[in-house]
Amino acid sequence: MRAVVLRAGELVLDDIPEPPLGPGQLLVEPLAVGVCGSDLSAWRHTREFTEASRLTGMDTFLFDPDRDLVMGHEFSSRVVAVGDGVEEYEVGDTLFTLPWVTDPNGVVHTVGYATDYPGALAERVVVQAAGHLKIPAGVSPDIMALLDPLTVGPRAISRSHIPASAGALVTGCGPVGLGAVAGLAALGIAPIVASDPSASRRELAARFGAHAIVDPRSDDPAAVWSGLASKKQRLYVFEASGAKGLLNTLFYQVPRLTRIYVVGSNMEQDVITPLVANYKDIAVEFCLSNPDEVESEFAKVFRRITSGEFDPSPVITAYTGLEGAPKVFEALRPGDPAGIEQIKVIIRPDLHTDAYLDPSAVR
Repeated sequence: MRAVVLRAGELVLDDIPEPPLGPGQLLVEPLAVGVCGSDLSAWRHTREFTEASRLTGMDTFLFDPDRDLVMGHEFSSRVVAVGDGVEEYEVGDTLFTLPWVTDPNGVVHTVGYATDYPGALAERVVVQAAGHLKIPAGVSPDIMALLDPLTVGPRAISRSHIPASAGALVTGCGPVGLGAVAGLAALGIAPIVASDPSASRRELAARFGAHAIVDPRSDDPAAVWSGLASKKQRLYVFEASGAKGLLNTLFYQVPRLTRIYVVGSNMEQDVITPLVANYKDIAVEFCLSNPDEVESEFAKVFRRITSGEFDPSPVITAYTGLEGAPKVFEALRPGDPAGIEQIKVIIRPDLHTDAYLDPSAVR
């Protein structure tokens, strides 16, 4: 089968064996795939990524950096075969796919960061037969490929227990930050300020509910927020950019008693000035999950999308095929963040092209 392989730091389209289907598993064909910020980090900082996974015991994200890897964990799919014992799913089901698989030793792996299990930048993927959400008729599988990144921000919002009286600043308006803006707007939080060097991302943040948008290269986003906020209003920051040095910059910019929730991962060592945070009583949390989660954030955002309450389709700015995947990675990590023209490029294996296609021409 065709797959985009990370090999010695380069992304190449190659033919690889189809993964074997085991009991309790599904063999699926990816329909629409997104490139996540963590994919970009694993590509550019492979050693740092795997070493952090190893040192923290996160085996689910641990792969062999010296072997081929097929990435892709944000995807929708169609079931093409079911393993023994599977009852909840059947051939033909269209799914928002949770990217997990269990190996014969019982170790859980994230599909897309597993040496022996190819991710969704391939024509076939094996996943465990549990946790996936069936996409209703009439809902585009392309939109469902956005569900994973659009839940990261709302999960941090839920974890923050932000009160209705507070305001918010979102730094970084890629899909994760845009999901945070939309989630905050749905709660009626005001004011919401969104900050990003990319004009197209700022504009979409405004469409998703931000009351003000800021180019941080020329304006202080915390000062803009303070100008809109009421006296003594508390600020909650959702940092979705992963930009090196930004956390320390925020320490100096934000008002006292600010709470910062970090959902964008900087892959390099960074420097902060703890005394500034101490003086200003700033609280910082780094968020991957919400231990107090009662209902899956996936299920909540899935329901908002499928009911028509939330239309994330403007996040998709282009389409391409597997042939174009290397170009997508390059486009999402330009030297200048302001040069990011795309927000989310959907990779569809059925589109045999390396060109960027306008969404209106594909849908």
